[in-house]
Amino acid sequence: MTYTGHCIEDHEAFIFDQLLPLIVGYARDSGTPSEVVVFACWLCLSNILQAQGLGRETLLKGLDATRPDAHEAPEGLH
Repeated sequence: MTYTGHCIEDHEAFIFDQLLPLIVGYARDSGTPSEVVVFACWLCLSNILQAQGLGRETLLKGLDATRPDAHEAPEGLH
């Protein structure tokens, strides 16, 4: 699996404008805390990435590397 030539930041608008509102809306409609839905999505997507060959260590490094500073986090994620 290679991401050469691709930039994660290119997908920021999709994530914040479409994906997160979809997750929050689903959580609200189902009466589930949004963090539970986010975690369930993360588990499912991380398993898909692992099945595609992305290593567990790489997933964890990516998670650690993207941890926003509280002052830089989008509103609602503080």
